[in-house]
Amino acid sequence: MVATTMVGSGDWPRGTRKYHRAQHCQSPQAEEKHELHKYPDEPIGQIIEMWLSYNYPPSSGESTGMIYRKLLFSLRAYLQEHGLDLNSSGNQLPQFIQTWASQRTPNSRHQGNVAPATYNQRIAAVNSFYSWVNKHQVASWPNPTETLSRPVVQKYTEAHALDVQHVRSQLKEIDRNTPRGKRDYVLLQVALNTGRSARELASLNWGNIDLRDENVMLTFEGGRGGKIMHDTLDYRLSQTFLDYLHTIYGEDLHTLSPHTPIWISFSDRTHHQAIGQQTIADICEARLGASKTQQLRHTFALAMDQVGAPVDTIQTRLGHEDRATTDVYLANLKKAHNPYADVLADTFGLGMD
Repeated sequence: MVATTMVGSGDWPRGTRKYHRAQHCQSPQAEEKHELHKYPDEPIGQIIEMWLSYNYPPSSGESTGMIYRKLLFSLRAYLQEHGLDLNSSGNQLPQFIQTWASQRTPNSRHQGNVAPATYNQRIAAVNSFYSWVNKHQVASWPNPTETLSRPVVQKYTEAHALDVQHVRSQLKEIDRNTPRGKRDYVLLQVALNTGRSARELASLNWGNIDLRDENVMLTFEGGRGGKIMHDTLDYRLSQTFLDYLHTIYGEDLHTLSPHTPIWISFSDRTHHQAIGQQTIADICEARLGASKTQQLRHTFALAMDQVGAPVDTIQTRLGHEDRATTDVYLANLKKAHNPYADVLADTFGLGMD
């Protein structure tokens, strides 16, 4: 049985400082310029912070702002390695920006250039920054992205679900007699039964848990655009979830601090600390052979469709803003499936020799 959901409210180089989000800036241009004079030692960095504060206030959710901040400081570090900066001559920057946007991060396990969608996102972030700078007359820098083309990207073309029977078999193989095995099993089951992303899963603390009779309701606060998702788990999964927590934290869970992590590390270096998205990805690959955690979300969506869930329900659970997005999402997940394959096999006499 699957969970029910309600919608409530989405590695770059070292040295990027922790993002401090200011209040939403709606002041006149003169006041914006005045703010810059408070930081004469680092005006470009402060312009970046002002742009983020103006466009991505706390009410919009932190995900996009944090991503864009990392991108801009990553680009800046790359340009500085080549003797340039964001305020360098416009005709010098396009080629360097294009190269930067195409490259993978230094610690990436993949080879070659990034996916077109990733490239486009990076260019979009840079374009947004320069457009804002010029619109608000914070500085007079030509927009170097205007001459850069962007590949056309079909959404969700790389969406691939896992085979359900394979997933069931792999989950059954997990040794649930150990705390690590219990963690991995419950984590994967929660992901497959709710469709939550690795970012949302990693955000879970005890304060996000609500015990309702014999069921558990999870509140996920790490969604894109600041969305908050509520998922009530099936009774069986609820009991399995609580059994894991009792194994880790003992019988009296109500004494836990709201900030107590749900998914903990078992490594010597970070024992009992919260695990992050990369560790969740490692669990996904080790237990299910899936190289991307997003495949769990894809598997959830396709399984929902196959058990007869209405598209509107799938849309709500995935957190999509409109039905069209969900239609495209499901169409790409099902593009390799031919419902008439068995009939065609019979038509051409397979198995009759």
